Amino acid sequence: MRITILFILLLIGTNLSYGQNTGFTLSGKVKDAATKTPLSQATVSVTGTSTGTHSDSTGFYKLVIPAGIHKIRFEFVGYATIDTVLNVNTNIKLNVSLKPSDQFLKEVQVKSTAEVRKTIETQSLTVLQGTELERTRGLSLGESLKSITGVTTFQTGPSIAKPIIHGLYSNRILILNNGVRLEAQQWGSEHAPEIDPFIANRIEVIKGAAGIRYGSDAIAGVILAEPKALPTTPGTMDGEVNAVGMSNSRLGAFSAMVEGALGKKLEGFSYRIQGSYKRAGNTSTPNYILGNTGLSENDFSAALQYYHKNYGVETYYSNFNTKLGILAGTEVGSIADLKARIQETVPTTPADFTYTIDRPYQTVNHATAKVRGFYNFDDGSKLQIQYAYQTNKRSEYDLLSYSTSLNPSLYLKINTSTADINFDQKPIGGLTGSIGVSGMNQGNVRMYQYLIPNFVDYDGGAYIIERYRYKKLLFEAGIRYDYRWLKAYRFNDTVAKIEATTTHYQSSSSTLGATYNITSDLSLSGNFGSAFRAPTVNELYSNGVHQTLISYEVGDPNLKTERASNFSLNLNYQSHRVAIDLQGYYNNINNFIFLQPTGQYTRVQSGSLLMFDYTQANVFFRGIDLGVIVKPLDSLEINSKTSLIYAYNKTIHDYLIYTPPMRLQNGVTYHFGSLGAFKNLVLGAENVFVAKQTKVPANQDYAPPPGAYSLYNAHLGFRLIINHTYAAIDLSVNNLTNVAYKDYLDRFRYFANEPGRNIIFRLRVPFSILQNNK
Repeated sequence: MRITILFILLLIGTNLSYGQNTGFTLSGKVKDAATKTPLSQATVSVTGTSTGTHSDSTGFYKLVIPAGIHKIRFEFVGYATIDTVLNVNTNIKLNVSLKPSDQFLKEVQVKSTAEVRKTIETQSLTVLQGTELERTRGLSLGESLKSITGVTTFQTGPSIAKPIIHGLYSNRILILNNGVRLEAQQWGSEHAPEIDPFIANRIEVIKGAAGIRYGSDAIAGVILAEPKALPTTPGTMDGEVNAVGMSNSRLGAFSAMVEGALGKKLEGFSYRIQGSYKRAGNTSTPNYILGNTGLSENDFSAALQYYHKNYGVETYYSNFNTKLGILAGTEVGSIADLKARIQETVPTTPADFTYTIDRPYQTVNHATAKVRGFYNFDDGSKLQIQYAYQTNKRSEYDLLSYSTSLNPSLYLKINTSTADINFDQKPIGGLTGSIGVSGMNQGNVRMYQYLIPNFVDYDGGAYIIERYRYKKLLFEAGIRYDYRWLKAYRFNDTVAKIEATTTHYQSSSSTLGATYNITSDLSLSGNFGSAFRAPTVNELYSNGVHQTLISYEVGDPNLKTERASNFSLNLNYQSHRVAIDLQGYYNNINNFIFLQPTGQYTRVQSGSLLMFDYTQANVFFRGIDLGVIVKPLDSLEINSKTSLIYAYNKTIHDYLIYTPPMRLQNGVTYHFGSLGAFKNLVLGAENVFVAKQTKVPANQDYAPPPGAYSLYNAHLGFRLIINHTYAAIDLSVNNLTNVAYKDYLDRFRYFANEPGRNIIFRLRVPFSILQNNK
């Protein structure tokens, strides 16, 4: 069937291409002006005609136009439009660099104050932006990143997902929300990142040890959720609305944003206000409904900036609120019933659709406030200072049948202050670099049941990064020192009292890398990183019921610091017909800390639970990420993504548990261009194949890994001009054939299948309120 569809698309593309093969060729690449990143699906059109095309994944575009004088327009979502006039009498090559925009559908001059985040250039960086990012609207941050090769998710039911990079997860991945290191109760696999993805205009993923710039915990990588730069053109006001609807769970999401720049006596001030609301009911599998799996979420953010020549100050505030239902029927009374529940293929208690969220459920509130200032010196150097404060409140509610109290069974509140100073030195020949210091203070308060203790934490770090460019070579090196002081007020079972325990951790991290540009299209990069991670308070001192995971977790106060040695090699080739990105990596981690199922069960007042212990071992991860894009025609794009990973526990001479299995993602996209009122009409289909994980340790899990599964997805996207602006519309179907399956990295695979078919509608409408016509 897929071969037939592909053959038809090829015939259509051939006919369309033949029909346009008169005149001269205009071609080139469209890139981000600051980062030089190729912009995929940028619109290139001849003003006043229906002739147009879009750039591919390498930024390349090609357009056939007749001889004469034409006005050519270059557009990309979130960037300033560029109009240029060309006298076409021969084939023309024209490369275009677009700048982040503060207005829609008109050319502006933008003074961007956003920081370029790729501090370690020899590491793998993947950017999710534009149409690809728009197609994830309505999903959580973790789910949004699954389209990136080498990234998957650890899930707890259909509504909770946290990212995994190269097999590593939890506190080994740093997440930055608008430049602020996210600090929350993120240690549990059901503790999803408290970030509203609607805020982000681009999401960057650094794969590999990246602790030199961002902190010692980034053994696996860094995720940066970045809003676009605030507008700076005086006297303007623009906005945007997004709406998402899903058939499965009947999810509805709405987000609105207004931004602008003040004029006259207040020139230099700009602002943005944004809010989101999301609600979903029970999710359906192909054969039954998953009871109590709804969610509700409401978020708000605001930013205010003052920019004046060489300096500026930015303030930012965000507030994230969510309520998440936990799958009903997982909590049972006796151990025998729990064992039987794991063996059953369907839930014993049928459920109907409802938006009501009953116990068990969890609520989370996360508030972030930051202020950042910068100064650009005349010699090209730059100083940045940032302070941020975060408060995270988490409440987990048990079934009332186990307790008559309306209070949560677990309440945790953590306050975090962070401070960062970074100085980018002036360029000296081919030498550039930066130095910086950072500090963090945390305090955690718990109430009701004991799972983790109250604690106080102080962190400090200093780093230096230098790079040198010589012709086609780039060399870079960096080193960082970190110190952590942790005081925990833990419960001692032996004497039945609270004891204060103080621990100290200190070590250094380093990186060394090089990039060689073999040709203008082909480059080779290698990077070695050495990083460490101190054990967190939950790994050291957990001792209690984690009800949302149906588990009893026990920490180990004798855990040692993790030490990772990561080597990666990247080969990147980009032409207008073929793009290949190949990464191989090897990550050796001594004293790797993980939550291991014991195979035992325990009975507490709330019911029967699975037993898990925090332990550590010497392990290694090795794998390959391969992304290939082929364009046999300008309108046809075939892509393939492959992730292979192998993890081994050297301590027990067996495989490592919870390692992502092989994942293959293959798709085809056909760009029809403009058909009447429909602009940028795109039709695509893909297959996602996830193999069965057969490399698992013997007798360590409560159920064997589920079988392999294969999913088909499809999408249709286009733009319509509504009131002189482009409205982007996307229709997609996930799990088109409604396959029943389980995922190895879902903690609720013991009890239920994954969601079935889901039809998704997305609408994005930008609009302009005030314009500066000067």
